[in-house]
Amino acid sequence: MTDADDHTADLVVSDLVQRGERVMRLDPGAGFVSMEAELTAGRWQNVIRDERRATRLENVVSVLWRWPTPPAGHPAILDADRRAWAAREDTAALHGVLRSLPVRWVNHPGAVAMANFKPDQLTTAVDVGLPVPPTLITTSGEVARRWAARRDVLYKAFHAQGTDDCHMVLATPVNGTDLPLELGAASMFQEIIGGQHVRGTFIGREAFAVTISGADRIDWRANLDVTYSVIDVPPSVHRAILLYMNRFGLEYGAFDFIIDASGNWVFLECNPLGMYGFVEIATGLPITKAIADRLCTPVSSPVRHVQPMKC
Repeated sequence: MTDADDHTADLVVSDLVQRGERVMRLDPGAGFVSMEAELTAGRWQNVIRDERRATRLENVVSVLWRWPTPPAGHPAILDADRRAWAAREDTAALHGVLRSLPVRWVNHPGAVAMANFKPDQLTTAVDVGLPVPPTLITTSGEVARRWAARRDVLYKAFHAQGTDDCHMVLATPVNGTDLPLELGAASMFQEIIGGQHVRGTFIGREAFAVTISGADRIDWRANLDVTYSVIDVPPSVHRAILLYMNRFGLEYGAFDFIIDASGNWVFLECNPLGMYGFVEIATGLPITKAIADRLCTPVSSPVRHVQPMKC
């Protein structure tokens, strides 16, 4: 489940096809999706199809959930408001049926939604034993100025995507005295932790990690000439990450760390839909194989992903 431009999914699809597995790649927003789903013995069965492929719901073993675009409504509906309503109905039906399938999800959209909140990521990391940078979230520029006056800080957006699909908001160092008194939006500031950047890719119980060298900015994603070197994940960090993923119900996560001067792996964030192809291409780490292996492994019992309630 993803869009046509998802090159990370391309790698996984290619691996599965080479194994002889049957794969249906579906993007609901790319064309009309038809469905005949009948509830039989507590499971949805029958057919889902787009303009090119079809599959039976009872034959689905796993779902790779990435970046599907939402349904646009049946093309025969000309009235914009009616078509928008129909698109919402299609979304509720399609996503509702798929999300309830008792199959392996990498990752379940409910888990992705829960795991994407950065404040929750930080508290969960602390809960499982990972250090995190000193962090402030505020709407007050005056508060941010006072907090930043005591340390070197960076600004980090809650969502990396900016005002459009081509605009990425990078983590950026800031001078506290330059901050406006009114921020205009809730903002997150963190103390800058010096050390070695690490990207860790986790799938199931497998860990793949690399150090990142050559970045001339705080946010290494803006650098095209960095180098990657394979590094082992310390057992204590590996155990903590498995606990973290279990808390959110994740099968996959792309984690960013800083190894500080004392050798601590300081948790920065986790992207449950993060890309990994650049790491595999540069190092040869078999991440695609690990994901495909996981997708080919049926679950013994369904896992329900329910948003926890707090009293």
